[in-house]
Amino acid sequence: MIRFPWMRRTPAPGERREPDEAYEPYEEFRRIPPPILWIAVALALWGGVTLWDNTQAIAVGRSERAAQLAETPRHAVNSGAEIFQARCSSCHQSNAVGVRSAVPPLEGSAFVSADPEVVVQILLHGIDGPIAVSGRTFNGHMPNFSSVLSDEELARVASHVRRTWGGAEAPVTGAFVAAQRRRFPDRGAWRGGAEITSRLAPALAPQPEFVAPPTAAADAGVIRLINEGRGGAWACSSCHGVQGQGGGTVPRLAGLPSAYIVKQLNDYVTGARENESMAIVAKALSPAERRALGDYYARLRAPSTARPSLGGDIARGERLALYGDWSKNVPACFSCHGPSGFGVAPQFPSLAAQHPAYTASQLSAWVGGQRDNSSVDLMNTVSRNLSDADRRAVADYLATLPPNPASPPDDRP
Repeated sequence: MIRFPWMRRTPAPGERREPDEAYEPYEEFRRIPPPILWIAVALALWGGVTLWDNTQAIAVGRSERAAQLAETPRHAVNSGAEIFQARCSSCHQSNAVGVRSAVPPLEGSAFVSADPEVVVQILLHGIDGPIAVSGRTFNGHMPNFSSVLSDEELARVASHVRRTWGGAEAPVTGAFVAAQRRRFPDRGAWRGGAEITSRLAPALAPQPEFVAPPTAAADAGVIRLINEGRGGAWACSSCHGVQGQGGGTVPRLAGLPSAYIVKQLNDYVTGARENESMAIVAKALSPAERRALGDYYARLRAPSTARPSLGGDIARGERLALYGDWSKNVPACFSCHGPSGFGVAPQFPSLAAQHPAYTASQLSAWVGGQRDNSSVDLMNTVSRNLSDADRRAVADYLATLPPNPASPPDDRP
């Protein structure tokens, strides 16, 4: 039965009053038992003391580490073993066994155990051509490190290699490296093991004959496209340079895998990769011309003109390239882009000696969706997981690497 307010009667004295519809039950305040209160206070005090103690320990540890680094000679921090791990192990492997049929081993190599000038000259100028090591022939394309490592750093890594895998005890000095640098100041890569043995170590076993690779300037039609362009499509060299070295936000093309270049040109045609200028150029080319351009730049040898320019943390960039950062789900750059960032055709371009402004701009484009022409969503995810500082760091680090060796036009998928 519904009762209206005027129908409710006033209860008589002593009579229990029934709660109305607006009644809300509540629990009376009860004091916290003193033992529980004491335990809570004790736990709070214990936590505060522990936190303060840990903070002090961290501060003391950092102070001691800073003092230790200040007292430690630079050569101990940047040892030959560390330089080898960062610069050489991605190709030769940490245990120096190399890669079968691709990268020669250092263990048991007569070149390593020869006079120190042999290792130093290889580090200074690189190798481009066949080399026989331990009875096996490798078509060597080793880059040089003359522009990315100082004389002292080259001396330390040469000493480490010769001591660890050549049995040499006498260290190589920075002065010795400087003298070797002056000995052949303007030369390019050594032409395989044959030239090394003839000029530096005649006592070593005979080496396979060096055969010059096909010249990149063989096709006159391709040269016209590069230097003159066609119709509304301007010349490739007008942006990428005569030697394909690029600059700023224009990428380096020299030494890129042919199949990768062709894929990018095709993507500009279909719109899978967006760039108004490149779309005009690519659409003016026939499929055969795109392939010919890819082959041309794949065979082109050119020194690096890239330099760190973004103020990135080079050490952080090196860690990202070599090891990644799994706390951010970022794999190592080299796990996909190949040893030393030389690239894996056709999907993964070489990163070594690429201009930092271009690398950083492409990473940003993957983040913003302006670029999305990968067969998988890998670069989109990786780029999003990198901070702006990380993108600058890895771009600047890659610019310090020697250029990847030019490859023959046989990398087609």
